[in-house]
Amino acid sequence: MKYAEVVLELVKYILPSIVVFFTAYMLVGKFMQDKLNEEIRAFKKQPQSIINPLKLQAYERLIVFLERISPQQLIQHNAGTGLSAIQMKRVFIDAVNAEYNHNVSQQIYVSPQLWSLIKVVKEEVIDIVNSSAESLDDKNTGLDLCKIIINRMIETQYQPTQKGIDFLKAEIQLYFA
Repeated sequence: MKYAEVVLELVKYILPSIVVFFTAYMLVGKFMQDKLNEEIRAFKKQPQSIINPLKLQAYERLIVFLERISPQQLIQHNAGTGLSAIQMKRVFIDAVNAEYNHNVSQQIYVSPQLWSLIKVVKEEVIDIVNSSAESLDDKNTGLDLCKIIINRMIETQYQPTQKGIDFLKAEIQLYFA
């Protein structure tokens, strides 16, 4: 009998405590959720003034990226005298990858289609460098590689970076027009 009284006495104190705890938990949780929703709504009301400058800056940085990885610019800014064709190929590929890695965060501000195109253009430029170097060996100079790349660009009249720039400009016109 004493055991039942002790249990009953415990339930008398614990049950109200549990009810108060869960009530407080629910109220605080609802308050925190309401506060979070309010902050989200406030952020959604003003994103254009915050996001637009960041988006525009991302487009600018991607234009610079595409210009810097164009074969002509690679040759102009990275061609070193005294390098072998194989060394020059590595310099060009490293320059393209370094530029890409420096700008990879810009993908959050542009469309998935544009970012996919940026990756394709990067790979096409690397492919131009690799395929131009295929016929060369250690005896050839970096200048030989540069000549092959330039001749290839003249023959094909194809600029992978230009298609990226054109797409980027079109997207800017759609977004900011």
